[in-house]
Amino acid sequence: MTTNSNDTVSRRDFNKTVAAAGVGLAIPASGVFASGSDTVRVAMVGCGDRGTVDALYCLKSAPGVELVAVADLFPDRVQTSLAKLRQEVPDQVKVTPERTFLGFDAYRKVLAMDDVHLVMQLTPPGFRPEMVAATVEAGKHQFVEKPGAVDPVGIRTLLEASKKAREMGLSLVVGTQQRYAPQYLELIQRIRDGQIGDLTHLEALWIGDMELWHYHDREESWSDMEWQVRCWPLFTWLSGDHYLEQLVHNLDVVNWVADATPVVCQGLGGRQVRTGPEFGNIFDHFAVRYEYENGLTMFAMATQQRGISTRVGNVIHGTKGAAQVDRANATITGEQPWEFDGDGSSGDLEMHGALINAIRMGEPINEGPRLAEATMTGIMGRMSAYTGRALKWDWAMKASKLDLRPPQYDMGPLPVGPVAMPGRTPLV
Repeated sequence: MTTNSNDTVSRRDFNKTVAAAGVGLAIPASGVFASGSDTVRVAMVGCGDRGTVDALYCLKSAPGVELVAVADLFPDRVQTSLAKLRQEVPDQVKVTPERTFLGFDAYRKVLAMDDVHLVMQLTPPGFRPEMVAATVEAGKHQFVEKPGAVDPVGIRTLLEASKKAREMGLSLVVGTQQRYAPQYLELIQRIRDGQIGDLTHLEALWIGDMELWHYHDREESWSDMEWQVRCWPLFTWLSGDHYLEQLVHNLDVVNWVADATPVVCQGLGGRQVRTGPEFGNIFDHFAVRYEYENGLTMFAMATQQRGISTRVGNVIHGTKGAAQVDRANATITGEQPWEFDGDGSSGDLEMHGALINAIRMGEPINEGPRLAEATMTGIMGRMSAYTGRALKWDWAMKASKLDLRPPQYDMGPLPVGPVAMPGRTPLV
């Protein structure tokens, strides 16, 4: 997103997006693109580094896709993003100054554009649930980056929006791209076919050494809000902490393998390396144990500490062997060993291609509930680690009142919340 420094939008106003977007803008998912040859016009909401990569994948995923509008908080982010996209796919970037919107309410102006078919939700996750809901109300198809929210209140908003998108015949594809990667697809099928036997326990790992992840020196001219949004991964209300923001990919994989969501978890974590106020209020290490209803267990680890041994991926243990998978490869060891010998992929291009095809053919894809489940798996693990309390899925999903949003959206003062302390931070 982008804003002018004098923009002030209260949360109540932020929720009035539906009225601002107008009624009657819905583009029927069936019919408009039935010929399979019409141009799909895309808008970006959020112009950060990863968002720019997503837009590039989307534009390259199929012919006849154009970027026609952008919205962000910061003009420099818009300029940097558009410069990269124009360098890579110059003929597909149709954004003019009149179609460049700045401010906390910039996304509303995108939603009011009749010729926009697909909106890409690429802002920090803390803004995401409300924007997804507003975009459904405006009748637009969506690509939604992960995670889908940072707290249980946001999860409930996301689930309600996903339900309405299904009723309206709108596509909602989410950034869990492993679901489209060939090495993951083949491995999951082999596990389903019994190649490693009955599942015994699962692992989700994002043990990284990125001690200074997305850290920038604060400039004197930046307000509290601008500093936090520009360095959004360091603040729980914006990113959900790195345990959620990064590990959500691997948590989605274990839920996919288990074909279920966990029923309880207990987590540990803390802040040993990044201890200064310049590092916001997130932890730098987590370890969380989950249990599924059938007795299956899952152990998740996420770390951002420089100089440690690293490992990113999933390990799936069974009675006849074990499987390992990441963005590069997939293997099985045990009674029936196997190694993926095809062309591995991140799944990004396939994911965006599936979305464009779904829009054109009037056969909507709705992955919103799956995103909500993977995101809640991460949220409850972070909540457990922050508070030191074991949590049940049903309580977190239905009863928790945790809402991390600030009281209003403006470029002014915004005190940083305290760093969580297990055993002292209350469970809300």
